[in-house]
Amino acid sequence: MKNLKHLLFLLPIFFFSCSSDSDSSSTTPTYAMTAKINGTNFNANNPFGTNMFSETNLWDYYPLEDFVMLQGRQGGAFGTPEINIWLKRTQIAVGTYTFGLETFDTPPSHYIDLIDLTSMDYESTKEGSITITSVNTTTKKVVGTFQFTTVADTFDSSAPVNYTVTNGTFNYKYEN
Repeated sequence: MKNLKHLLFLLPIFFFSCSSDSDSSSTTPTYAMTAKINGTNFNANNPFGTNMFSETNLWDYYPLEDFVMLQGRQGGAFGTPEINIWLKRTQIAVGTYTFGLETFDTPPSHYIDLIDLTSMDYESTKEGSITITSVNTTTKKVVGTFQFTTVADTFDSSAPVNYTVTNGTFNYKYEN
């Protein structure tokens, strides 16, 4: 009887002290996108405050049937700045993708853009890279890093750099 009491006493402790085997990569961070823009922290979700891809795309250069748009807007629906990443649907795979100044001939496989409504300058991406570190086809999540620079003149690669974006991260759902 004494052993049974000890067992009944220890059984709840055993069950409540067990840890779960959850996969930490499946957790959603507070911000879907983070970066440093000219050394200043950028923390953003999509305009609706989530980590869902954008179902609206104003640029027909990146059609929604071919590209997924990951939109990070600091400050919500009317916030600024905003970083947009376009991933070609057929090429969402682990790897590093580099890009240069946009030529508008054909869209690259992946691309990134910065919009800062507090500046009068139109920003064009000069060069950069996107590294996809994880793709979960079950949960439809894509995780990765990015960095890039921008210039005010789309057609002049020697134009001075206005913005340097470093330490960029993203963690988005790329499909429903």
